[in-house]
Order: sequence, then structure tokens, then C-alpha cells
Amino acid sequence: MKKMMASCSIAVILFFLMMSVSSAESRAVQVAFIRDHDLWIKIDGKEKQITKGEYITKPKWSYDGKWMAYAKGEEQNWLELYRVADGEKVVPSQTEAINYQWSPVENIIAFEFTGTLNTFDAEKKNATFENVSSGVGDYAWYPDGKRFLVSSEAQLLPTGWTGAQLYEVQKDAGMNPNKMKHLYSLPSMQEDFLAYVASDFKWSPNQKWITFLAVPTASWSADSNTLCLLKADGSHFEKVDQMLLNSGWIQWAPSKNILAYIEGSGRFALENKHLKVKEVPALQQEKFTPKGYVDWDFTWYDDKLITLSRAREMEWENEEEKRSLPSLYQVNIETNLQRKITIPPKKYGDYHPLYMKRNNQLTWIRSNRKTADMWLANGDGANAKKWIENIDVPQPYYEKWNWEDVISVKED
Repeated sequence: MKKMMASCSIAVILFFLMMSVSSAESRAVQVAFIRDHDLWIKIDGKEKQITKGEYITKPKWSYDGKWMAYAKGEEQNWLELYRVADGEKVVPSQTEAINYQWSPVENIIAFEFTGTLNTFDAEKKNATFENVSSGVGDYAWYPDGKRFLVSSEAQLLPTGWTGAQLYEVQKDAGMNPNKMKHLYSLPSMQEDFLAYVASDFKWSPNQKWITFLAVPTASWSADSNTLCLLKADGSHFEKVDQMLLNSGWIQWAPSKNILAYIEGSGRFALENKHLKVKEVPALQQEKFTPKGYVDWDFTWYDDKLITLSRAREMEWENEEEKRSLPSLYQVNIETNLQRKITIPPKKYGDYHPLYMKRNNQLTWIRSNRKTADMWLANGDGANAKKWIENIDVPQPYYEKWNWEDVISVKED
């Protein structure tokens, strides 16, 4: 009898421990995802449908998770904001808005329209959008949220192409040139280099270095873009490598000036795509992809461990079912110890890993190219389980998938 009571007590304790772990998981993470072209969110373990019968893409959480931004419309992108607390929906502009980005420190969203950068304060009642700067090809918030780094577009002159120009623009510039400062001129067109615009700016952990892509003309950029490195004060510029136009394929380590990226030209993702790591300001890069494989999306676990999506390298096959599918691997960049941590079922691949530090958990997308589910596991890939079912699959481009078009994760 005592043994039975002890067994029951242990079972009850284990049950409540499991319940508390599950609760902690859901409290710490907010997920926005697209299902059947509509926006859904998962908060506190509960799913909620936000839109009905609308074509939604590119969900983005605000810095504190109180607001969600998304694009509405299949042919045109109309920016709409959703407030989680009460379900209020706000439209910042009656014009098509592209390239929207939340401030890293407050609920102000920036967006572009016909080359003009604008901002909108989501917390301000009866707010209207404010013009910041014209002549904008691309931009990013500085980490302090007080300024923008803006790239103009290159100009074609009788003597050839100029290079794109980089500017530091105050958040409240209001089109005033006195609140804008020239930072750096990218090189003019060379035989193997054209910076029509600079894009995908990212700051090192100590904010002393900025990495970005020098993007050439549209047809050229589909196959190759130049990864560049710039000292934050504009005093040093370096061309690092060639890669595809994919922001998620460039990431700094959590606390060290170590840059990881997926190197390789050519639009086919199943060929010539390698994980490389560069410690800044050293000149040398190190490659970690074994021969016969390609690497795609990745996430840092800490300053030495990376989880990535890896597939067998192969020549392009027009028949989809003949193309290789990825699994997740973990790579230690100090020891070069590499191990496979997921084995997806036949005809499925594992994509888009994301490490969530607070609970030491890993999420990823498992897909057969037609349907997709989100999975959740421990940081090392153990105890994996299906977490969110039936997420839309983004439009692929030669096996390159922009999963940010259909999912956004916010960790508290």
C-alpha cells in the first residue's frame, strides 16, 4: 500500500512538473504565423485567429510583443498593426508600405513608400505617419532606436555607376538635412562589384562594426551579393565574401565579434552554400560545411555553438521529389565537432532553426514543401515535439525559403 501511495505521489509530482514546464514554455514565447493566408498568434499556449479571408504575409512582433505588424494583400502590401491587449487594428498609411521595421526600444514602426522613409507611433492616439528622409534605397534602425542608417541608391552617370551612399539620419529628422550626416561612400562600379544599394545592416555585439550586403542590379543580385564590413564610424571598409540576398544568413554571435554567414554564389540553394565564420577584425574566414553538403538557415546557441539546416549537395533537378531535404546539425566552431540532431521522416525536411535562450529551447519548421509544422525541443534537440500545426509554406526560390514571410517568434 505504501509503495502504491509513493508511486502515486511521484506520478502526481511528475505531472505537475510537466505542467509547469509546459506553462513556462508558452508564457515565455509568442508566435505569430500564417495559416491558410490568415494571421494567427499563439500566446500562453493558446492559438487565436486574427484575420479572416485576407491574404497576410510577413508578420513582425514589436520589441515588447504588444503589437504585431503584417502586410495585407496578395498584389499590394498594405501595412496593418494589431494590438494584442484589445485586438485593435491600426492602418498607419493609406498608401502601400514596404520594408517595415519596428524600433528596437519603443513601439514606433518605420516603413518605406516610393523612396521615402516614414515613422508611425503605434502608442500615440490619432497618430499620423511622419516623413523622415527621401532618397532611401534601404535602411535599418540603429540599436539605440534614436537614428537610422540609410542607404541611397547608386546613380548611373555618363562616366559609369557611382556607389551607394550611407547616411546617419536622426529619427525625428522630418526631412531636415541638418539632421542627416554622411557616413560612407561605397566604391564605384568595378569589374566584380556594384553596390546599387546597401541592405540588411547588422551591428556587432559591441556596436563597433556593421555588416551589410552590397546589392547589385536585380538580375545580378539573384546570383550574388557582396557581404561587406564597415567600422561604425566609417573609418574602415572591407569586402568579405559572396552570398545570396538573405538577411537570416548573416548573424553575429551573441556576445563576441564573431560573424557567421552562408557563403556561396549561384541562385540554386542546393549548390555551393557553406557556413563560414569570421572573427572581426581578423581577415581570415573559416568554412565548416563538409564536402558534399550545403548549409542554409542557422541560429547561434552561444558564442561557439551553431545549429543549422543542412542538406546533401546536388545538381538542380526540375522534379521536386528528387531534390534533397535538410536535417538539423549542431556545429562547434572551436572544436569543429559536428553532429546531426534531427532525423525528419521521409519526404520531410527541417528548416529555420531558432534558439530561445530563456528556456534553453530550439524551434524549427518541418515541411514536405506543401505543408509545414513548427517543432519544439530542448536546446540540444532532445525531447522534440510538434508544437504548431498547419503553417503556410512560403513561395520558394530554387529551394531557398523565406520562412520569415509566414512566422515570427518573440521571446520575453
